[in-house]
Amino acid sequence: MRRPSRSSTAAPAFAPSARSQVPPFTVMSILGRVAELRAAGHDVVSLCAGEPGGGAPPAVDAAAAAVHASGRALTYTPALGLPELRAAVAGHYRRWYGLDVRPEQVAITTGSSGAFMLGFLAAFSPGDRVLLPRPGYPAYRNILTALGVEVVDVDVDAGTRYQPTVAHLEAALAEGPVAGLVLASPANPTGTMVSAGELAELARWCEERGVRLVSDEIYHGIVHTDGQGPGACAWRTSRTALVVSSFSKYWGMPGWRL
Repeated sequence: MRRPSRSSTAAPAFAPSARSQVPPFTVMSILGRVAELRAAGHDVVSLCAGEPGGGAPPAVDAAAAAVHASGRALTYTPALGLPELRAAVAGHYRRWYGLDVRPEQVAITTGSSGAFMLGFLAAFSPGDRVLLPRPGYPAYRNILTALGVEVVDVDVDAGTRYQPTVAHLEAALAEGPVAGLVLASPANPTGTMVSAGELAELARWCEERGVRLVSDEIYHGIVHTDGQGPGACAWRTSRTALVVSSFSKYWGMPGWRL
């Protein structure tokens, strides 16, 4: 009796995991298509991604060039980032917000998406219910869904400038336990903000009920606030909040994350 040859053996069928069955982030699909068209010689104006066009500050470009010219190897960094960078970020929070942030309270990630992934992993367990204002940034949902977290939509409208209120949160809590709230100010895609007082009220509500507040502040500084500062930081009210910021928006460095 002959054994079947290796080439005639059917390859096993591997089914994708249930948590991988999330919709693609459409912006990245469009960016991929833009790259294909440009590679084919087409002149394409891309308006799909929120990114500045001016590039990094000159001092940053000069510092990077000096590192490369020095011949020094770019090696692995500590898991939470270079100590000097974490200290600089802490200093940034003192200058912009008047907050006392210690370097050990800062973690550096490969872009804010990496921060959301790690932050959600640390804060939530599979089956937890997390509130997302709708309309809102779609990638929150993708990441939470892939982690087995139940996304609870909080429908907001022009009456509250497309931002959630305590009344919204109370209504959601009445329907079941709530583990978290993801809040963006300025919001994506609406661009609206919560005031310092509104953010403090939401943060207090979360703390009093054991709800983890995840505050997306990556658009701070790109605002029209009549000289009132870059935006309100959740840490002014709640040190249990997870604050996510980014170099890619205000500092013009979206391609530096790797």
